[in-house]
Amino acid sequence: MSANAGKTVRVILRWIQVLDKLEPVYKDFGEFFFRTRVSSGNHAEEYRLPEEGHWEVSDHPRFNKIDKIDLIIFEGPAGDSLTVELVGEEIDQMSSNDRLEKYSRTFTGDASTWAGRQSPGDEGAEDPENLPNWRVCYDIEVV
Repeated sequence: MSANAGKTVRVILRWIQVLDKLEPVYKDFGEFFFRTRVSSGNHAEEYRLPEEGHWEVSDHPRFNKIDKIDLIIFEGPAGDSLTVELVGEEIDQMSSNDRLEKYSRTFTGDASTWAGRQSPGDEGAEDPENLPNWRVCYDIEVV
């Protein structure tokens, strides 16, 4: 029997920050959407954000954060591990879309150790939530 039997995991996406709009300097905003995939045990959930269309995001520090998303992107039984994956794309009309570097992180062991906020800067210079072109913040709850 797994140490995580009977535990439920919830992952809540809090915010995304784009550091490079992946557009020419004359274009103020990039058009972005993101896909999430979270899995634990035999259960996986996937979302497209926003559900339809795109978010217009600048790389200017005042306009580059998609704040207060506060969306549950996974809720299910805790397996032996939890994997959180996000990928973003900047939509281009005349060429193929530009992809942001994929975010992927796997938590293993006792699910109670997974709980807490995962955000850029909380684990030093090599923080996995601090990617080259973007950042992500989410909470993991275990009950």
